Amino acid sequence: MTGRQGFTLIEVVVALAILGTGLVVLLEANFASLSLFADAKDTATLQMLTQQAVGWAEVAIFEGEDTGDGDFGTGYPEFHYQYQADRVNEEEMPGLFRVSVTVSGPGELSQRMEFLTYDSTQEQREADTKSPGTSTAKPPGKSDAK
Repeated sequence: MTGRQGFTLIEVVVALAILGTGLVVLLEANFASLSLFADAKDTATLQMLTQQAVGWAEVAIFEGEDTGDGDFGTGYPEFHYQYQADRVNEEEMPGLFRVSVTVSGPGELSQRMEFLTYDSTQEQREADTKSPGTSTAKPPGKSDAK
């Protein structure tokens, strides 16, 4: 009988090589997508925590603290923040601050944000410290009415 009954060894080896190459390409694409997902997750977490730190820094500046640092609690124990506020031009614009907030995380993961904020109560606080006991000013939103 002269007909072929199956595959030759070389045909099987070539088929396995093609199949193996395809699997390697698929695995590399899978690992690359996992790496991109981890990077995107870290970036989103860092952005969210930076926004939170900016809010905390603004509140602290309004309370008279020009520098500070802290962490984000047990939810993000590896992340920390620092802020520094400098008066821009006290004579022309009292209460205007240039603020720098830096959030750092594991490894070299960090983000820095700079912005301006205006504390409209700054002038009143400074007047209160110059003449204590003469002011009855309340922070915005606060009153004695019950």
